[in-house]
Amino acid sequence: MRIVHISDLHLSSMPHKKNNYTKTKKIIEQAMENGAQHFVFTGDISDNADEKDFKLLRNLLSKHGLLCSEKASIVIGNHDIFGGPQTVHEVVGFPSKCLKVNYNQKISLFVNHFKELFDNTIRLHEEFFFPYIKIFKNVLLIGLNSIDYYSRLKNLFASNGHVSKQQRKFLKYSLAKEEFEGKTKIVLVHHHFYPKNIASHSSEFTFWNRIENFTLKLRGKKKLLKTFNESDIKLVLHGHSHEIKEYKRDNIHFVNAGATIDNDSNDSSAIIIDVSPVDISTSLLEIKSSHLSINKIQTLQQLPIPVAVS
Repeated sequence: MRIVHISDLHLSSMPHKKNNYTKTKKIIEQAMENGAQHFVFTGDISDNADEKDFKLLRNLLSKHGLLCSEKASIVIGNHDIFGGPQTVHEVVGFPSKCLKVNYNQKISLFVNHFKELFDNTIRLHEEFFFPYIKIFKNVLLIGLNSIDYYSRLKNLFASNGHVSKQQRKFLKYSLAKEEFEGKTKIVLVHHHFYPKNIASHSSEFTFWNRIENFTLKLRGKKKLLKTFNESDIKLVLHGHSHEIKEYKRDNIHFVNAGATIDNDSNDSSAIIIDVSPVDISTSLLEIKSSHLSINKIQTLQQLPIPVAVS
């Protein structure tokens, strides 16, 4: 099964981000030409939680025959609920704006624009769309909502995350079913899982971790990682931080496609994940503005991941 991982499109009508739609269209078309069988979108579809932005992606998926559960999966990002400050002047008033957001209403709005992608999924209740489990022949895709409620104390800029106990319990008991034994289990979620000490191993993370400690972190990672290990999760696909990254924590592999859309150029990229009965391999699909085509496919470092049942 060939899965294409795309994240953090930040679609918007704002002048400085109007090109994001064109780049999104281009990467989808190139991925399809390279044998994509299923697309995964891990949040921040919209830059400012605008219904018009969701319609842009919906229409794009429909145009390419991807607006169905068998062809695409999606999870929600913090910008899809709370948006984000568009100018320096808006930063000061952004917390007050977040206080007025109806969290559950925003989730409903998001889901309604992509309702076909939630068909034929296993869920706690028909009215709850996260978490969900989607079954393919040898693969399970598990979609989580990692967007935390707004709090002036714990989530001042509405970008921190948390996966609820209810979601974790659902995963633990659902994935323990005998019918899922031997299947490759892949989690889709918005927030990253970078370890706190990653900066000590790589200077490139030093500045990032200082920011993350305050406003971009996922709370309760240890409990969630424990649930993942108990449920034999092999791979987690996410976004949130805008970079292409592959790393490992507690014997689980993580892939970040958060730099799908490069706002500083016309470049775009996606992660290709090939799942076979024995392993998972990843490659990077790039479209450079100078070529307007695939530049190259590169094998990333940490995979292949063995998935054979012992």
